[in-house]
This record gives sequence, C-alpha cells and structure tokens, in this order.
Amino acid sequence: MRWLQGFLNSLRYASEGITYTLATQRNMQIHFAIAFVVMIFCLVLDVSRSEIILVFFAIVLVIGAELANTAIESLVDLVTADYHKLAKIAKDTAAAAVLLAALHAIIVGLLVFHDKFWPLRLRPLPGQTIEWYLVALGPVMILYFIIRTWVTRGRG
Repeated sequence: MRWLQGFLNSLRYASEGITYTLATQRNMQIHFAIAFVVMIFCLVLDVSRSEIILVFFAIVLVIGAELANTAIESLVDLVTADYHKLAKIAKDTAAAAVLLAALHAIIVGLLVFHDKFWPLRLRPLPGQTIEWYLVALGPVMILYFIIRTWVTRGRG
C-alpha cells in the first residue's frame, strides 16, 4: 500500500504544478481557454477519431511545453537573480519550445477544422460514440483546474 500512497502523492504534486502554472502564467491561461473551446468544437463538429487524436496531441504538447517552460524559468530564477547570458538562453529556449508547440497546434487546428465550419458539419446526435465521451472529459478537466486555481488563489 505504500506504493499506492507514493503514486497518489505524485498525482497530487502534478496537479499542484498545473494549478500553480495556471494561476501564475498568463500564457497557460490562454492555452487552457483555447483548449477548452477546441474541445467543445470536437464535441459538436463532425471530427473523426484520428482528428481528435491529433487535436489532443497538439493540446498536450502545448500544455506540457508551457509547464516545462515555467519549471525552467523558476529554476533559473532560483539560481540567479542577476542577469546572466546563460540564464537568458535557458529562458528564451524554453519559451521557443512553447512557441513551436503552439505553432504546431495552430497548424493541426487549421487542418482539422477548416472544412468543418464551411459548410458547417455537426456531429450526429443519436448514439454518442466512445470518443465523444472521452473528448467530453477534456473540458471537464479544464474546468476542474480553473476552479481549483480560483479556490487556491482565494486561500493563498
């Protein structure tokens, strides 16, 4: 049972990392808002399973890059408060990774959604498929972290 407690602690720490980044980083807030809207599009538009996989990969790539960027910036700030050329390189390179991931997500979004809006192709309502339910978890998770962030800010 000790391994289970360790695993649960790992999940809690990861959740705290997402909450911290969402509370303190404007770009993460933007990424979450866009991801929420894109997931809603996946729910209502006629998006295939493979397209949903591509969209989710792009979202996770951007969020993961932003988390890594925040970690690197925090570590650099911990090590030095003074300007240092190598600190600038570390921060700029981490920011470039986020930019690259965001550009990838934009391209994926354009490729997936461009023909879904004109003419508008909605997902048929009767008999939701498994991917509909899985995609629906995305906005729920985003709302969970947004609410958790607001509650944490209120206490902190």
